[in-house]
Amino acid sequence: MKKLIAPVLIGTALITYSFANEDISAQLEEMKKQIEELKAAQQSININALNRQISEIKAHTGGDNVKFNIDFRTAYDHLDYKLNKNAPGVKDLSNGVWTNKLILNMSAQPRDDLVFRGALGAYKLFGSNNSSAMNPYQAMDWYGTQSPSDTTIKLREAYFIYFGQMGEVDYTVSFGRRPSVDGFLVNLREDNADPASPVGHNINMEFDGASFMFNVEKLTGIAGMYFKLCLGRGNSKADTRYGAFTGYSMIPLDPHNFYQPNYIKGDLDSANMDLAGLLMQLYNDGQYTLMANLFKGWNMMGADIDGTPGNYSAKMKSVGDMTGGSLSLQVSGLSYENDFLMDTTVFASYAFNKTDPKGTHGVLVDPNSGTIDQLKEMLGSPDKKTGHSFYAGVQIPGFLNQDKIGFEYNYGSKYWRSFTYGEDTLVGSKLATRGSAYETYYILPLLGKNLTAQIRYTYMDYKYTGSDMFFGQTGTPQKTSDTPGAVKSASDLRLSLRYRY
Repeated sequence: MKKLIAPVLIGTALITYSFANEDISAQLEEMKKQIEELKAAQQSININALNRQISEIKAHTGGDNVKFNIDFRTAYDHLDYKLNKNAPGVKDLSNGVWTNKLILNMSAQPRDDLVFRGALGAYKLFGSNNSSAMNPYQAMDWYGTQSPSDTTIKLREAYFIYFGQMGEVDYTVSFGRRPSVDGFLVNLREDNADPASPVGHNINMEFDGASFMFNVEKLTGIAGMYFKLCLGRGNSKADTRYGAFTGYSMIPLDPHNFYQPNYIKGDLDSANMDLAGLLMQLYNDGQYTLMANLFKGWNMMGADIDGTPGNYSAKMKSVGDMTGGSLSLQVSGLSYENDFLMDTTVFASYAFNKTDPKGTHGVLVDPNSGTIDQLKEMLGSPDKKTGHSFYAGVQIPGFLNQDKIGFEYNYGSKYWRSFTYGEDTLVGSKLATRGSAYETYYILPLLGKNLTAQIRYTYMDYKYTGSDMFFGQTGTPQKTSDTPGAVKSASDLRLSLRYRY
């Protein structure tokens, strides 16, 4: 029996192997056919078209699309003014104000060498108010999104940056509505990690213009060194469309057919108000930052008084030119051997300004019409005047995780004149103070960086009037102690919540 089973098993195995071998051969043939089909399909693929499709997908999923982020703050400010009571009926003033401030930021980068950035802003008092009706300068372009009024959404920033290279010098070219609010040093109190372009000590306002930056770190071997030429226009000498019908006649002359050319003359006394500045980062190694700026402004505007006795009006006129500059040092981390000192930031800054008035001293009265015209003085003087300011501060770690405490002080002389109209302090710019200003603040993260709280107290002790005014007669410095009704001091206590995402 055993002799019969062995041959049967061997025969069965041989038959099975034969069938298996035929099956494997068939599978191999089928696989060869599939490989040939894949090769043919691959050869028919348009590689360039596929690359274009991939680029389009990248663009729509995170490449050159516009990205948005939100910065929203709700705040309560308690404002106090102490007045010189050397006049009957003068009383101190105070008020509590609720505000909402929204900044919608946007950015896009369609190419490695081209970036767009923009921001829209709305800053309003709770409910309705009559601020615009009572003050024609309430929504002035210099601080359109930095002064609370109504729900109007305004353009805060809109500019492009082109990145280029000349040998060892990297450069950028930028045109548009400038990122010129909350700049270097000022960004600390505002809890903004990245400062805007100017030095906030003497320039903090919204304007339109251009910049040309040259990074010379590689060329000089000095850490972080760059130079930036900034050009801006704060006022354009131009009427609006159909601004006024003032007698510009069409040809042939027809007394019933008047035509006003659009965007031509503007107010007869207005002018193009321009500013050119050189911003210099002299050194920046991540711990020590040394910044400087020099600027000149042409046709500074003054709210001069016109009219007849009992019927005065204020018009913006060119009163002269101004030069100025600053030198600022910030130290981020006093020592890396101590956690407290490592998270401590200190800074000090000096700034100056010098006026160059257009005209002569006095008030001109037309004997026939009785018209009164304040002549082209600057800050109340026909002579060149120089002002200066000191600014210092420290920011230290708080009691909890990532909270911060700050202390700041600044002083301005009699003829100190800054461009800080965009500073977000409701009682007026503290850095424009002719006298001394003190400030302390506490910043507390509630939900990481997305929701923070701040309490801030600002106190300004004015030695002279005219702080934060324009460049003409309204900027005349007079001793507050000798001027009846003058504001001697002002304070702003702010409690705020801020959402960022």
